[in-house]
Amino acid sequence: MMSEREDSSEAIGARGSASRAAAPSTGVTLYRPIIVGALYLLTLFTGFSVLVGLILAYVWRNDRDVTEGEETHFTYLIRTFWIGFWVCLLVFGGLIALAVATTAGPAFAAQTAFDAAPHEPPAGIIAAIFGGIGIGFLMFVWYCVRSILSLANAANRRP
Repeated sequence: MMSEREDSSEAIGARGSASRAAAPSTGVTLYRPIIVGALYLLTLFTGFSVLVGLILAYVWRNDRDVTEGEETHFTYLIRTFWIGFWVCLLVFGGLIALAVATTAGPAFAAQTAFDAAPHEPPAGIIAAIFGGIGIGFLMFVWYCVRSILSLANAANRRP
């Protein structure tokens, strides 16, 4: 036989769980793809949180209880990091190679060795600087758009 106190606590527990199950979902729930996407966007202010998000995406993608929708978000965000990383590395390497090739030429060496007057920088360096700034801006926009799209789809529980 149950005491009156045990009976009332069971009734409260049953009502509490029933009301939680019947409650409509309002607002954004914070689940794993949203955390990773937020860390990706937070890197615009911190500079390093994308690495934490990348590690979490790799760990959570291989988790036993990951859903198919979450797995697509993790794969998308991992690809966002690696595509951005390799494009930035290639652009930076290309800019360095262009600067070295432009300044190491015989015309530039002769101009700097015998010209006492100030001179204009080679056009290749100017083009590399503005090209790098332009590509960097496009990569910034691309990164933000992909991160925000992932956050929006994750908030709506869409893969």
